[in-house]
Amino acid sequence: MERLGWRRAAGRIRRRTHARLAGPEWLERRVQCAPVVAGEAAVLPSAVLTDPLFGEQWGLANSGQHGGTPLVDVNAVAAWDVTTGSRSAVVAVIDSGVDLTHPDLVDNLWRNPGEIAGNGVDDDANGYVDDVHGWDFVAGDAVPQDGFGHGTHVAGIIGAVGNNLRGVTGVAWEVSLMILRVQDDRGAGSTAAVLAALDYATRMRRDHGVYVVATNNSWDAPAGYSGVMESRIRALGEAGIMFVSAAGNQGSDVDATPRYPGAYDLANVINVAAASPDGDVARLSNWGSTRVDLAAPGTLVVSTWPGGGTGTLSGTSMAAPHVSGAIALLAAARPGITVDALRAALLGSTRPIASHAGRTVAGGMLDVRGALAAVGAGPPWTRGGPDAGAATGSVPGDASAVVQPQGLSVADAFAADRRVLDGDGWRAVSGRIGVVAGAAMSGVLGTSLVLRDDVRVADVGVSITFVLGGGGSVGVVARADAAGRTLYRARVVRTVLGPRAQIHRRIDGRWTLLATGRAPWHGTLRFDVAGSEQRLAIDDRIVARAQDTAIFAAGSLGLEMLGRRSRAGEFRAA
Repeated sequence: MERLGWRRAAGRIRRRTHARLAGPEWLERRVQCAPVVAGEAAVLPSAVLTDPLFGEQWGLANSGQHGGTPLVDVNAVAAWDVTTGSRSAVVAVIDSGVDLTHPDLVDNLWRNPGEIAGNGVDDDANGYVDDVHGWDFVAGDAVPQDGFGHGTHVAGIIGAVGNNLRGVTGVAWEVSLMILRVQDDRGAGSTAAVLAALDYATRMRRDHGVYVVATNNSWDAPAGYSGVMESRIRALGEAGIMFVSAAGNQGSDVDATPRYPGAYDLANVINVAAASPDGDVARLSNWGSTRVDLAAPGTLVVSTWPGGGTGTLSGTSMAAPHVSGAIALLAAARPGITVDALRAALLGSTRPIASHAGRTVAGGMLDVRGALAAVGAGPPWTRGGPDAGAATGSVPGDASAVVQPQGLSVADAFAADRRVLDGDGWRAVSGRIGVVAGAAMSGVLGTSLVLRDDVRVADVGVSITFVLGGGGSVGVVARADAAGRTLYRARVVRTVLGPRAQIHRRIDGRWTLLATGRAPWHGTLRFDVAGSEQRLAIDDRIVARAQDTAIFAAGSLGLEMLGRRSRAGEFRAA
């Protein structure tokens, strides 16, 4: 092992590691390690949850941070409406240890149910004394404290406590983090320590009934293939445990030059590449169409750091724990789920991204909400991604998505030639015109829907499925084309206090708020203008209602979506 060199560059500290069993080849740590205290969220409107730094976690909710592409994330917000996790699901973090007193991690540390802390006795007869939170295979004791930082950062990505007024949130708000320290304070480790850690995790599930669902392995083994290592990883799988591996940071094709442990061809191995905020596979990341399974956020990832604070790292080491956190959510939603089912759900639900083709098996990014749907948890979820529309023909402007009300001639009031639209996806609702997003799409402006001439403004209804992402708003406006006036606007906006539903009317050239109410982060928004009443309902529950004495004369009416369509039938914040 060599001494580590430090150098300062562009306001960050970069650490280069050279070891037999190293962490990421390049680690970037932002100098941002001041402890986070409760109450800070109240003054940070960028926080979607009460965790003050959630707005920086582009991998969970991408609103364009770091110059990224909005909505290119793991769909965590939608997933949390299905489950936020369970402490019955255990993820073993095989790394440099964890800051055992970090306020954003301490509640999610695994507690060995068969061990009595501090009594100096091996109560559960597993060969380890007082292994309450795991074991330190470097020092040979029951205190796997992190002196390097890497393991603390990885653990926070998997399971920093969510919605607790502190720091960041993990993919799983609730999980049990089993801490197995195999790297010393310089990030160096040994194969022997890793083998012992893998054996520990296997035995705790197989022999002691601890529900270990995954091991996270954000380390690289330059020595290459090892039959002993392969057999230990196979034993994990036979016990029902996934082995999540970082693909490595050499920026190379691992199909041509395999890197281990991710290259072991076992059903329980998930090898993860790093994606950048724009959705592309990161330049530092290894890739391979047969040996790398999928990508997950891996650059500029903010997470927990020793001393109670946070830091930002880049590497496939950061990508792998996003997948481990997803497995924790799947195991919470479907206890007892098998290795084969987990693999199928994760790889079969990725969000397709064109630039990933030929670079991973799945050709896309982790989609936690999609994976939950794949195992039957939560309502059905349509797979999609930045490039999904081009493949499916479901993007605005595709002729197959343009339709008209039954028996009525419909013109696109937003098009210069007012061309007539055709199709059969619009429907009448109780004598009024209803529009269902995903069935009716006009190509003009990307998100406009239009009703026929001589329909009264006071007889309109529209329904869209929405997900409010990292910023902006989503909703619809009713527009009278002949005069170019926007009459009513219904939307859901993000505020410091959470989502709010609003109904506005245009009066003398200015928007006037007619009604407001609390709203969820996602759902089906239904906006009805009937007579003098405007109603905004989400998932069939009225959240805002307004009365307006003005009944406008007949005229051409358009309905325009506010936001960006990311899947068939789904709109996200603009």
